[in-house]
Amino acid sequence: MAQSENPRQDAPTPTFPSQNSPAHAELVGLSRENASLRERLDAAEAAGAASAETVPLPGFAARAARPLTRLRWRAFLAVVLIAVGVLLAPVAVVSQWTKTVVTDTDAFVATVAPLGDDPAVQAFLVTEIVGVVEEQVDIEALTSDLFDGLASLDLPPRAQNALALLKTPAVEGVRSLIRTAAERVVASDASAKVWEEALRLSQVQIIAALDGDTSSALVISDTGDVGIQLGPIIAEVKKQLVDQGFGLAANIPEIDRTIPIVQSDALVLARTAYQLLNVAGTWLPWLSLILIAAGVLMARRRYLALIWTGVTLGLSMALLAAGVSVGRFIFINALSPDYLPSDLAGTVYDSLVPLVYASALSVGLSAVTVAVVTYLAGPFRGAIAVRRLVTEGARHLRASAAGNGAAIGRTGVWFYRTRSFIRAGVGIGAASVALFWRPLTPTVIIWTTVLALIVVLLLELLQRSPEEVLTVAAGEAEPGKPGAGASGSTTAGTSADLTETVELSRRSESTTVPDRRPDVD
Repeated sequence: MAQSENPRQDAPTPTFPSQNSPAHAELVGLSRENASLRERLDAAEAAGAASAETVPLPGFAARAARPLTRLRWRAFLAVVLIAVGVLLAPVAVVSQWTKTVVTDTDAFVATVAPLGDDPAVQAFLVTEIVGVVEEQVDIEALTSDLFDGLASLDLPPRAQNALALLKTPAVEGVRSLIRTAAERVVASDASAKVWEEALRLSQVQIIAALDGDTSSALVISDTGDVGIQLGPIIAEVKKQLVDQGFGLAANIPEIDRTIPIVQSDALVLARTAYQLLNVAGTWLPWLSLILIAAGVLMARRRYLALIWTGVTLGLSMALLAAGVSVGRFIFINALSPDYLPSDLAGTVYDSLVPLVYASALSVGLSAVTVAVVTYLAGPFRGAIAVRRLVTEGARHLRASAAGNGAAIGRTGVWFYRTRSFIRAGVGIGAASVALFWRPLTPTVIIWTTVLALIVVLLLELLQRSPEEVLTVAAGEAEPGKPGAGASGSTTAGTSADLTETVELSRRSESTTVPDRRPDVD
């Protein structure tokens, strides 16, 4: 008998139920529809069709009807959103750091105040103090006048010669005495407190002036005039006099007068830049995050989009950290030697940038961690192999523990049924730490990742699928197995446990959403 050219037509004819049954009529209808679809598919293949789009197979009609142009625009827009968000991320980190250091008084004092204890800063202050004292006091002239006065006395020749020899050492001794006194003052605890209070007061007044606060002692007008308002100062003097019992001070009226100090158009620009920085430092990080999230959600291959976003964001943060290191040399060259010594300029820079450096490393580490977690959770061969290895290892450990009498039974089934919620809670908790923990440091990110990993691994060890519990219970209840109970009460108890486990399995299956692989095409 000649073999048919079409292998589909050689399929065995199904055996139908009785012709009077409803199932027979339904099977006949399905068979006819199947034959019609086969004919249309054969016609499409004979015509050289590149795809099966001409065959409206159920389940593929919606996807086949998508316009190709729309998919391209969607992919292009996703790339643009992610790229803009990643490019804005370093700017957002720097702007937030600048806003924190400049506008937050406590952060500013905590950043700059330790400079007062630095040996390089103290040496610089001592040199400046000694220089100012020598500018105001002519030590050589005073010493010369003193020795000239002594020489005018009718002293013996040997005394006159001794005075001439002591004149130069006396000048150096006075200078050494001034330097020693300055060093003691600068290194004292009182000086540290004065330094901190001066920083706090100056920062508060400058920020108030930049904010346009009319109640502060220092104000900046719209024309760039800087002035000191006498009103707040006189009000404080009035309060202290009244507190000391000087009743007439209560009659001092409120005074609204400003003493101009300096005028500069650059101060108006500085106030505008400060206000812009205040807004950018608050909203730019959230804008970058929203753009990245929107781009990932718009992408068709979301796993790949999230992985590449994490990698590129990590690279951008690495470049920012490298830029901070390069900026040190630029900062030193700009200030040294005209304004500050090179070692002091380096000390000042090192005291200012640790926060932005740590923020860049933290964000980069978080991005790389997200990329790795996304890969391990995705439908990739390597990720599937890793997950299978972890699952099988956990299963063997649970079996070994159960063999030693350490099975947790129904608690393990509960962990199995709630595993998705627990994993989601771990992810939300880790994300909350990255978003709201301040200051964000690499140590915080590392410990958050380690704790999340420990929780996930413990979940893998503790959870037990209903099928696994059924298998263990059936093995224990089977007669002749080692450890099986010989008494009737033991058999009845095992049967009851097995029935309860079956019920748990049915409930779990009825409430579990079918696992579908994500669309990664």
